[in-house]
Amino acid sequence: MKTSIRILVVGLVLGLALPAWAAPPVTETNTAQGVTETFVDTPFCEPGATHEITATFNIVEHVTVFDDGREHFTFTQTGTFVAEPLDPSGQSATGHFTVWGGFNNNGKTVNGTFTFSINGSFEDGTKINVRAVDHFNVRPDGTENFFSRCKE
Repeated sequence: MKTSIRILVVGLVLGLALPAWAAPPVTETNTAQGVTETFVDTPFCEPGATHEITATFNIVEHVTVFDDGREHFTFTQTGTFVAEPLDPSGQSATGHFTVWGGFNNNGKTVNGTFTFSINGSFEDGTKINVRAVDHFNVRPDGTENFFSRCKE
């Protein structure tokens, strides 16, 4: 009987202690304000309308990494932009943008989704209102799926 009680007590102690031994996920949050970047892109759903874009923005990133290797990442970036056309016949544009992204990896599958919105105007006063979404996933067998939608 004493042996059974000892085994029960040891089992209870170990059962309660095991969760404390497991490492909690590591979470990190990074923020930056007033960041400026210049790059070349086609930001307005027009495949040929390439612009040099200068963006000034704030960003918040959250990263969580679990002891078993799983990862979760999100970010939100918002700010203003100036877009100068590389083609001299194009128009400059200015406005506001927001980008959100999320990424997950569980060791078997990987997926990510990104949303993008632009509100602004071209130099002739034409309004810009763009919404875009990109999504990808990689399955355990290595096959990939991707879609991108852009709407003005």
